Amino acid sequence: MGGISGFLTNFSPFTNLFESILEKIPIKLPIPLEKMVSYVSYPRTGRHLQRYDNRGFRLVVGCIPYRYKKLEDQASSNEEEIEVLVISAQNGKGMLFPKGGWENDESMEDAAIRETLEEAGVLGIIECKLGKWSYKSKRQSIFHEGHMFHLLVKKELDLWPEKNIRERKWVTISKAREECPHLWMKEALEELVRRHVQPATDEKVN
Repeated sequence: MGGISGFLTNFSPFTNLFESILEKIPIKLPIPLEKMVSYVSYPRTGRHLQRYDNRGFRLVVGCIPYRYKKLEDQASSNEEEIEVLVISAQNGKGMLFPKGGWENDESMEDAAIRETLEEAGVLGIIECKLGKWSYKSKRQSIFHEGHMFHLLVKKELDLWPEKNIRERKWVTISKAREECPHLWMKEALEELVRRHVQPATDEKVN
């Protein structure tokens, strides 16, 4: 939490800067501007609002942030033309996609956007859900149900709540497969590839 505390020390001037940046983004934000600013100014801590399902599984949501290497490649036939954004795990073991707890006072999409902003410092267009996966936390030995979305990145922030405690980097799909240690996240990545990479078709021979 030291990184977040340091970030909050100077959050007042940053809030104004962040708001001005958002106003210039040429996309319709999926949640109100004032809520987006509050995500950065006052990152959530604790789990008193955490959602659980009827099995007692902690509900977790997140995003796979992605971009096309070339703007015109909006429907690629080659997965190497797509890059995804990964962040370092807090325990230093591997690279992950941003995710965190879904809380009682927000929609699933809002939670996914918030976690992506807090952990990876990016904004964009959230798209439909990739799926849900049940998994057991290695650190806490409790079960989670993870819901993942894909998010087309439109803006990378220079400052964000977890900047001082996480590394972020753009990687290819194949590199993400190598670096992500979690099977369920790899399956979410494969679903993103399935939806965004068009199968190669043989040219018709006359």
